[in-house]
Amino acid sequence: MPSSLGTRRRRSGLLKSLIVWLVAGGCLASFSRAVQADYAIYQIPGTDAGLLLEGKTNYNPGGTVTFRHPRGSLYFNARDLKVIQTPTRQTIFQRKSGKILREKTVDNYIQLAQWALQHGMLKECKSLLSDAWKLDPTDVKIKKLASLMVHINRAVPNDSASEAHVRNLIGGSRMEMSRSRHFALFHDPQTEKDAVTKMTRAEMRLELLEKVYESYFLTFALRGFYLKPPSEPLNAVLFSQHKDFLLMERRLEMGLKQVAGFYLPDENISFFYDSGTSEVFQYLIELTDELNELKEQARRNRSPNAANIIRLANTVSLLVDIEHESEDVATVSHEAVHHLAANTGLFPRDGVFIRWVHEGLASYFESSKLAVWSGVGVVDESRISYYRALEGDTIRGSVEFIVSDLGFLVETALGDQLPAYGQAWALTHYLFTERFDELIQFYGKSRKIPADTPPKEKAIKLVELFGECFGDQVTLELEWRRYMRTLKTDMEQLAEEL
Repeated sequence: MPSSLGTRRRRSGLLKSLIVWLVAGGCLASFSRAVQADYAIYQIPGTDAGLLLEGKTNYNPGGTVTFRHPRGSLYFNARDLKVIQTPTRQTIFQRKSGKILREKTVDNYIQLAQWALQHGMLKECKSLLSDAWKLDPTDVKIKKLASLMVHINRAVPNDSASEAHVRNLIGGSRMEMSRSRHFALFHDPQTEKDAVTKMTRAEMRLELLEKVYESYFLTFALRGFYLKPPSEPLNAVLFSQHKDFLLMERRLEMGLKQVAGFYLPDENISFFYDSGTSEVFQYLIELTDELNELKEQARRNRSPNAANIIRLANTVSLLVDIEHESEDVATVSHEAVHHLAANTGLFPRDGVFIRWVHEGLASYFESSKLAVWSGVGVVDESRISYYRALEGDTIRGSVEFIVSDLGFLVETALGDQLPAYGQAWALTHYLFTERFDELIQFYGKSRKIPADTPPKEKAIKLVELFGECFGDQVTLELEWRRYMRTLKTDMEQLAEEL
């Protein structure tokens, strides 16, 4: 199940507030000279909320700003926008390259490749590994990585029996199937292409799934742990309509509420829907339609403020588009990791289900930046906020409570699972980054717990195994707290520069 739910609630509220203010008259602009910028914090008037955007700004006469986002241009009042000049990821990467590769060794290439992968620079990561192999093809580490890349680059064959099974389950005789190297995506017929990527939504989802696939394997491999790639295509279903997704969920009798996607272990299928068809987005789309109608009327009537109305309509439409793509990216990246973990031996499909382990790992890989694949281990505002809210709670915030896997049961009883997601993400973030070998050992030992073990017995066994792998929990908890205090969201890091 997707932990993107928490991010979705927060973002949807921000977007509604922002659009309401824009429609009330806060947006107008005409532009001239260009000024380079990487990040802009847009403070939504009348609220404490801010929206972080990455792109370039043009300051205009009259106190307005044109912000050029990769998916189009936005228009704001300059007093509501804080622009921070920072190096781009590519610039930082070049600087690190010059420093780390001053001495060209295989280990240095691998170190830089790991940084690139964590920051969403998958192409650069693979290029560095290729350079390392050319430098010394006899090196044991690079030989293993090169062998993994051969597997990753090799497409798995179609599986007619698997395809028939999926179609029978979803009643999808009319759904099309599109293939990538490692995924089979079942979706409604699509002809409309995204204005920026020039791809259909199904093609965009397959491209993202492949990025997550490669990043998943390389993230473990660059730490010395090699997972076996599946030999059959991984099946996923993308519904064009939210109502069809809900119908499927009810048919499966899963009892899920307000989820944006889920992975079904018994059937080995991931399910998603186009987030633009949810109730929240339908409201926003209706609003953009009304604004577009006003825009056309202003054009026809040659209204004196037609330019402002047109820019307002375009800005709102683009904000909805960015949020739409962002939600899809977050959900797909999260559920893809559930799917991969179950098919690479990390957490076998028929093994014990440890909620904090599964959701913690999927959340660690979940991309949370607006409308792009942002890499691995991103510090998401929603996740860290829930962690901080329980940091001082000696019971619900303790390592032992999280590890026991009782957190999700308790938080569900309290009415909201999101705090449990935040705790699972935070502990996994620390262990994956600082105690990786022990974490892998714990994963291996926990797989031996019988799948039908009652919750209380499972909780006792998990705490026992965790102690065997990590040692004294008091010391670990102190180290974890110190580590978490070093983590900051992009917004917090930029705020320090203001």
